[in-house]
Amino acid sequence: MKRFVKASILFAAAISMASFQGCTNLDEDLFEDITSDNFFSTEEDYYSVLVNCYGRMRPWLWSYFNVSQVSSDETMVPTRGGDWGDGGVWRELHQHNWGTTNGHIVGLWNDANAGLAQTHAFLGVLETADDALFSQYSKAQLKAEARVLRAYYYFQLMDCFGGVPILEEGKNIDPSNLPARNSRAEVYSYIESELNAAIPDLAAGHTADQYGRVTKNSAHGLLARLYLNAEVYSGTAQWGKVVEHADAIINSGVHSLPANYFDNFVVENQTSPENIFVVPNTQAGGMGLTINMRTMHYNQLPASPWNGFCTIAEFYNTFDHANDIRDSIFLIGQQYDFFTGAALTDRQGNPLDFTLNAPITGATESNGVRVMKWQVDAAQNGGDAGNDYAIVRYADVLLMKAEALVRQGNAADALPLVNQVRARAGVAALTSVDADAILLERGFELAWEAVRRMDLIRYGKFNDAWTNKDASPAYTKLFPIPASALGANPNLEQNPGY
Repeated sequence: MKRFVKASILFAAAISMASFQGCTNLDEDLFEDITSDNFFSTEEDYYSVLVNCYGRMRPWLWSYFNVSQVSSDETMVPTRGGDWGDGGVWRELHQHNWGTTNGHIVGLWNDANAGLAQTHAFLGVLETADDALFSQYSKAQLKAEARVLRAYYYFQLMDCFGGVPILEEGKNIDPSNLPARNSRAEVYSYIESELNAAIPDLAAGHTADQYGRVTKNSAHGLLARLYLNAEVYSGTAQWGKVVEHADAIINSGVHSLPANYFDNFVVENQTSPENIFVVPNTQAGGMGLTINMRTMHYNQLPASPWNGFCTIAEFYNTFDHANDIRDSIFLIGQQYDFFTGAALTDRQGNPLDFTLNAPITGATESNGVRVMKWQVDAAQNGGDAGNDYAIVRYADVLLMKAEALVRQGNAADALPLVNQVRARAGVAALTSVDADAILLERGFELAWEAVRRMDLIRYGKFNDAWTNKDASPAYTKLFPIPASALGANPNLEQNPGY
């Protein structure tokens, strides 16, 4: 089996999806009717439900990817004729004028809370499990993995919405006394403590058939990212802790930069030594990567892509188009069939010629530079491709450490880290480095990997003007709590500005 998630989710879904309903509103029962007395009789039962907690990463990923990408300067979704209007929700994301009912923001809130509910419920029943049941799987390790997943769902809620309720350990929500929001700083501290507590019981690595499960380095990577943004979340910078957790990964010897940058994005990318925390994908319906479907023209693949997402001219123009191999993610100018090399046309028979600029409304089929970072999967099923998606990879860790060192005044030790990443990309080494140079490098290296919004907020640039977007108010650094969530739980408070 290529990935443990594929078969295990299919096995677990019929059991756990019926029993663990997502906590999309905070008045739902986390445990429903499933308990350690009426379902969990073997260690395989516990394992299967944990795997389904991993499965919640897929719907979460797409809502998070959509919201974080389109609200940044990396991605725009123009309205093309009758396509991609969708009541203006994509324009709202790009222009930072969203409201409490924007469907993608609501989806992000619901998907993250559903994952949180599942992992929290699983931890509740695991706590009462008979230790004697476990022989093939370590109970402590299963618990640690679930704690990392739960911490990550909290991480995304905290990053996007600020303070959210911290659910009481092992307890149902009392419908007569729904939880209020904890502060953002409190949620930050909770995530920090959960990830640190999980590390001792996590595996250093997994066998190939268990690829996709979190490891010690997965937790270290998430902690490095948490601390990188600590000043935003808690008011106190933690640059030294970024270096500490980046070094834990670097010194483990488990991860490295493959010689070819694009080995990270090929269809069979599960062997990439850069993968630290990943969402595995397969070609099965609803279980694959769909980023290429979002951006490519209707005629570029047999699966009929959706011809939506593009990048903007300012971001495209930051790249070294002559030397940087990472520039080849961009599709601009006349397009050709990926398999036959034949020149392509649009649906009106005109040459399919992607342009540098695109209006946000009234765009043609070919307006806008497209991004094809993940290899086209010839075996994709209805748009579901088998490329895995790395949430944290090794190059990001090197750049996180470099930024933390620069912020501490140690540019000398940061420079070789940045140049290590640049050398793999085929571009000349820098002779000096500062924070702005690292932001540029992160854009080159991590484009369309859903970290740009965080980076822009950390650098104070998220509210700047860019193509088809005026300068936006500072409060948009947080999304609004959806109106549906406020209606379900009157103890929640809306973010300022909404």
